[in-house]
Amino acid sequence: MENSILKLFLYDKHLKFSEIEKKLSSRSNKISYHLTNMVKEGKLIKENELYSLSENNQKLIPYLTDKNSVLAILLIAIEKDNKFFLIKRNKRPFKNDKWCMPGGRLIVGETISQATKRIILEKHNLKCKYKKVNSVSLEQVKDNKKVIHSFILIFVSAVTKDKLDYKKIDKLKNKMVESDHYLLTKDINLEIKISNLHSKA
Repeated sequence: MENSILKLFLYDKHLKFSEIEKKLSSRSNKISYHLTNMVKEGKLIKENELYSLSENNQKLIPYLTDKNSVLAILLIAIEKDNKFFLIKRNKRPFKNDKWCMPGGRLIVGETISQATKRIILEKHNLKCKYKKVNSVSLEQVKDNKKVIHSFILIFVSAVTKDKLDYKKIDKLKNKMVESDHYLLTKDINLEIKISNLHSKA
């Protein structure tokens, strides 16, 4: 029910209780219960008779959909002497114990440079300096010939002064996530520009 209420604010900035009730075609006591909880939790704001999304929940608008969205993932290449900092992946959808680049999601409000530094610091306790965007790719992960996940891979390069265990990838092909091996062998020397645009809501 809460998700259905949130979706109403895709098209309306403010809604009265009667408008929410009409759009949802549900019992008023059920709607009232959820609206009260959502106001208490800070998801909605109630001013006089009007409900609106809280400032913190405005960021949910692009995600209020029944469709599965493609995730934007940052993959970070840290290279030294033609060797790379790799980690063992222990998280689905890939099989355990495959080597891969460190990476993570791009968070709302971050630049690519900020995300690069945050991911490496949070996940590996390392300080790095962002260098460039190498490439952007669409990865489709298949299981039994069916696409189960889609990712936009933003492949970046970074450097660090911290001591790391670097790996040569020429003999690791069968032990690596396929897309990571491809990017490190094909796109590492590329550079593209991704503009950081700002728009007013």
